[in-house]
Amino acid sequence: MSKPKNWIKKTLVQSGSLRLAAHLAKPSAVMLMYHSVVENPQLTENSIGTSKSSAVFEAHIRMLVQRFTPVSLDQVVEFAGGGKELPPRSVAVTFDDGFLDNLEFALPILNRYSVPATFYIMVDAVETGTTPWYCRINFAFRTTRKRTWTDPEDSHVYKLENPQDRKSALTVAWGAGARKTGAVQAELVRQIEESLEVEPIPNRLMLSWDQVRALKKAGHIIGGHTLSHPNLAHVTEQEARAEIVGCKQRLEQELGAPVEHFSYPHPALNPQCTEQTVEITRQAGFKSAVLTTCGPVRRGDEPFRLKRIYAANDLDQWLWNLNLTFLGRSI
Repeated sequence: MSKPKNWIKKTLVQSGSLRLAAHLAKPSAVMLMYHSVVENPQLTENSIGTSKSSAVFEAHIRMLVQRFTPVSLDQVVEFAGGGKELPPRSVAVTFDDGFLDNLEFALPILNRYSVPATFYIMVDAVETGTTPWYCRINFAFRTTRKRTWTDPEDSHVYKLENPQDRKSALTVAWGAGARKTGAVQAELVRQIEESLEVEPIPNRLMLSWDQVRALKKAGHIIGGHTLSHPNLAHVTEQEARAEIVGCKQRLEQELGAPVEHFSYPHPALNPQCTEQTVEITRQAGFKSAVLTTCGPVRRGDEPFRLKRIYAANDLDQWLWNLNLTFLGRSI
């Protein structure tokens, strides 16, 4: 975006005119989506790829407390279902996947500002300590020294000679992984790592069960994010049911308490949910499910298709996106 446009956006944000306009819009809430918070995102770029620095995250949370009203996911779901009204400019914070840094870096900041959050947990990664498959594939394509990659599914050969080549091949590999679950998915990742001559990521990136329980004990909500993180709209009904129901059951066993909220994984491919997956989620006993589709949450919204927005790194862009979402505008 050009510098003049950035200047205009910054002026509008700082003037408060967007806040005034948002007060006149229909009552709504906005849910922010995060994944990882670390000291230096450059160190995790090849593995996680979606990390925020702790300094950026703290700036977000500080501004959230100053200009918005932090609320819990339970409050947002109640509001969407026709229940209690929310305070003006209500914002909920969510995290997907279950990275260890959520406890190490994000939790102290959240607690310092008394901001509630929801952590959606990918069960298999926590259970085994294995880095999620989509991170492993990302790491393999970013670090391999191979000049080509042969897709094990159709034997198509992809060049890896420049960043765009690698991105194109990575997109194909992510799509293949998103269509698989469990052991079949794990075998695909092993084949990709072997063909690219890359060892799996050695360090533990995920929470343990004790650490998940620590997040809950600190007063935050724990939700489900499937067992193995496929795109549920692109697997069989039987696989989708096993991922959704199995995730809920395993979390409840470990936490000793009901798990009521769910996040649809969106590692690749569209759409990320269907009428079938929504019905399975409802039947499993969840009360809500969130998407990666951008938009506000309004009264009467389908509780199993609640929208969220990505948290931009730049604070002015972050504020701009929040204010526009409250106005019902796309970002």
